[in-house]
Amino acid sequence: MSSEVSIIGAGNLTVSLLNGIRKIKHTYKINVIDINKKKRSIAKKFNINFFSSYTNVLCKSDLIILMVKPNNYKDVIDSINPFISDRSIVLSFMAGISTEKIKNQIDVNVPVVRCMTNITISNDKSYIFYFVKSFNKHINIKINKFFNKFSKLKKCKSEEEIDKITALYGSGPAYYVYFNQIIRDSFTAMGYKEKEAIDYTNDLISGSANIIKDNKRSDDLIEKIASKGGTTQAALLELNNNKLNNIISKSIIKAYKKSKNILKK
Repeated sequence: MSSEVSIIGAGNLTVSLLNGIRKIKHTYKINVIDINKKKRSIAKKFNINFFSSYTNVLCKSDLIILMVKPNNYKDVIDSINPFISDRSIVLSFMAGISTEKIKNQIDVNVPVVRCMTNITISNDKSYIFYFVKSFNKHINIKINKFFNKFSKLKKCKSEEEIDKITALYGSGPAYYVYFNQIIRDSFTAMGYKEKEAIDYTNDLISGSANIIKDNKRSDDLIEKIASKGGTTQAALLELNNNKLNNIISKSIIKAYKKSKNILKK
């Protein structure tokens, strides 16, 4: 008998997760539930079950994964409460919503695990970070059995660590994409066609990422690339003079603070 996993919400992170899952062999029955009926197309794409209303499939689910917007969490949990059984483990990928808040909203006494990953889960074995207050063998087996097939699991020591991971890792791809856009726009500003700019920029970013992966110390790598008095050093000096490192650090701290106070305006 196959185990069931039900995912609440069919947003971008859910699609990324499903892309990661379909690349591996598994025996899980995957259900996705979203009140937006237009999302039904993902059922055919990923060969899964889709429901536009909360149903009894949740009662049979070993894992219930919350992939909804944080400001909707109370309404969503209230809607699924009648269908949650004590056999389930609830996993939340919602930024900034503590395990305590989720447990207080759920009628049944079930384990609640707070998780974080990012959209790169679709391409490779990306990390899934998780935190649970009361950890036991039962939770460990179920989580590892499912996620270890297509991701790397990392247990966090505290809820605060998840908030930090949200800002650093969860939002991380956006920082790279933002920088990618700046480089691409620089290509077009210097006269290159858009198609060329996209191709050259993507090759530059992916190639650089591979080099970084092979070199443990980024400082040494920069020294190899930036010759003294050369063009690269001129660019890096300008970045340092404009305190780009401070801007990026402050931006990540801003994201971290938002993660801790996600529901505050």
